[in-house]
Amino acid sequence: GGVFEGALLISRWVGACLSEPAVIQHVRPTECVPVHETIEEIVNKCRDQLAPSASIEDVLGVINKVLYREFGLRKNAENYHDFDNNRVDKVLYKKTGIPITIAIVYHEVGSRLGLTLNLVNFPRHFLLSFRDSAGTTLYIDCFNDGDVLTRAQCLQLCPMANIDDKDYYFQTTSSLQVMVRLINNFIAFGQIVPIHHDRAFFALNLFKIMSYLAPNDYESAVHAMNLSLDLRIKCNFLKKFSCIEPDIWSKYCRRVGQAAESLKEHLTIKRTKPEHVRFAIGSVMLHRRYNYTCVLYGWDEACTMSESWQRRMGISQLENQENQPYYKVLADDDSERYVAQENLLETRSEFIGHRDVGKYFSLYDGERFVPNAALKTIYTYLNND
Repeated sequence: GGVFEGALLISRWVGACLSEPAVIQHVRPTECVPVHETIEEIVNKCRDQLAPSASIEDVLGVINKVLYREFGLRKNAENYHDFDNNRVDKVLYKKTGIPITIAIVYHEVGSRLGLTLNLVNFPRHFLLSFRDSAGTTLYIDCFNDGDVLTRAQCLQLCPMANIDDKDYYFQTTSSLQVMVRLINNFIAFGQIVPIHHDRAFFALNLFKIMSYLAPNDYESAVHAMNLSLDLRIKCNFLKKFSCIEPDIWSKYCRRVGQAAESLKEHLTIKRTKPEHVRFAIGSVMLHRRYNYTCVLYGWDEACTMSESWQRRMGISQLENQENQPYYKVLADDDSERYVAQENLLETRSEFIGHRDVGKYFSLYDGERFVPNAALKTIYTYLNND
């Protein structure tokens, strides 16, 4: 069915999940739009304006004219984290979206017009690539009215991300990888909308989609298993991930039963925040050396990692070495890190789309991440905020 049909399937699954009041509250009634008819209408308008001998540059120019100027599709920069921006049917209904969903619509239109457009899973953005009449590979920034960019110009799309010129960032991605990114977007964006406190069950529903669409996706299987362990519930749909071998499944089943006790054993209650711990949980920070953005979800008064870890990470090269607060952070590259206080700088707040944001925070209010009830059981002083 292609990337467009896959995105539509996910959107409809999400719509079914959102209709359950136990999962999400305060969601507008689902708007309807004749999705395939709308796409076909856009395609027909393009055909009407194309000469039989049109070059690929001509076709792209017509698509841009019809899709952006006549149909009115535009970027939703003002409300980027609107949950509906990830749903292609909603994007066609509201005529606003984000890079990935606008690119999916553009890709579908171009494909129906006979173009070969490739999906590019670019960091913090999403692009399409094509070969022009001279055989040069160029890139389409669908989020910005179909601008055609060179490779060097693409690297300027996210100047704060300090992205290097690596072939990896420009590789053609599969429809399946696009679906994975969409699902991760849903999980991350779901932290902002007013979801019931059992929002994690909503995320599990999304991983259930992955068990059908990508049964060999080991990373998604592991994420889903960890989430279910956090919830201390057994999810039988995980058996649909064919990459989970019988011995791993057996260990998982045992760990579900042991999760509550395991958490208690490793729980260190922090009832106050010392003055020398400068930064607050939920703050968005910038790493002084590596330039990634992150959100703080925990801290220790001094480094608690082993000596071998400290040697490997070069802690002795820091001014205050291990004798300073260290913070547990979720980084914008989807990694989880342990960072010395002297390496962190306050920065302009932005949403961090890490897959584990929902484990520690209930929402993002535009300035900071708000700790959830589970995090407040560890850092009890947060209950006074």
